[in-house]
Amino acid sequence: MARFPENPEDPGPARSESEYEVIGGGVIDDRFPRHDGTAGSEHRLTHQPGIAGILGVAAREAWVDCRMSLQSWWFWLACASALILAWAMATAVVAFGDANGWFESSLPSATYILMAGFMAVVSALLGAVWGFRQTVRTFLGVLFAGMFRGAAFAVPSGILLLIVGMAVGGPIALAGAGVVVVVLEIVLFGVIGAGARACSPRTAAGVALASALVTFLCLGNVAATIALIPGTAVMDQASVPINVERDDAGRITAYECVGQLRPVEVAHTEWVAWLAASNPILLFGSIAAETLPKEHELTWVLSGLQWAADGPSRDVPCIGGESSDQLAPPVPVALTGLVIQAAVAALVLLPGRWLASRRTRL
Repeated sequence: MARFPENPEDPGPARSESEYEVIGGGVIDDRFPRHDGTAGSEHRLTHQPGIAGILGVAAREAWVDCRMSLQSWWFWLACASALILAWAMATAVVAFGDANGWFESSLPSATYILMAGFMAVVSALLGAVWGFRQTVRTFLGVLFAGMFRGAAFAVPSGILLLIVGMAVGGPIALAGAGVVVVVLEIVLFGVIGAGARACSPRTAAGVALASALVTFLCLGNVAATIALIPGTAVMDQASVPINVERDDAGRITAYECVGQLRPVEVAHTEWVAWLAASNPILLFGSIAAETLPKEHELTWVLSGLQWAADGPSRDVPCIGGESSDQLAPPVPVALTGLVIQAAVAALVLLPGRWLASRRTRL
């Protein structure tokens, strides 16, 4: 308490300093008190959150949301339905291909390979739906929620692929590739779903945006690539290849060039192949192609996108008089696809978060 002298004209010993009375008498702490009893200013000075703290908060937020999903039978019904759908689509494609004489190898092994590929597609669909419906709103929380749900779906997916792979004698490594792609697709498409939901306060508008993006990434990009391929045919110059080396499938792997350049027509498929790289099943195929036997029919199909992304030098060597050792190393098409999917997810989520925060302020 401040001292008030009895005689105002007598300054007393304390009048040499400013006299005031502390409001609240030290009882009221107006420095942003916190729930733990620590003043806000003191807490900010002594408890600055680090990276581990930020990640921990995001992980706990995501786990609270995911735990509700894991306790719901609707979640596991969706997982089972997705696996059945992947198996049904693979079986239908193999039956159609067998009727048209496409397969000479074992039909069960073809079903196993295609089922793993269609799992990537259904994982993308599940990820978009789960991301749209989740309550997590922070960027890191959305990522963690996708990882948790992806891991939950990857367990039955991996077990099913292992059982089928061992039963048909297929490559077990394919199951590992399938599990990795399943988790990645659920995470990335979960971000797309969450971003689409945040972009508009109206649920119908968010559903429309998410549906359009998922449809393009799962189907439209392949259709657009096929439509653009005829426009990649141009006239170029090439010399004569010598010392040509081929792999077991008969494809050119190495060569040297001699002679004068001559005009040839080539298709620069690398101009448009990157567009299809973001398709989940083609992304999986570019990863899984290395695990398949070279003589299997689907090996050529799954690795076809990588060959298209490498350009015409695979089919028409010595373009521009360049031998194989002078060509730039190929970029893995799977990496390109993941980068494109991540870019689309970021372009949807970041503006969505900004719009959501703006609506909150208003």
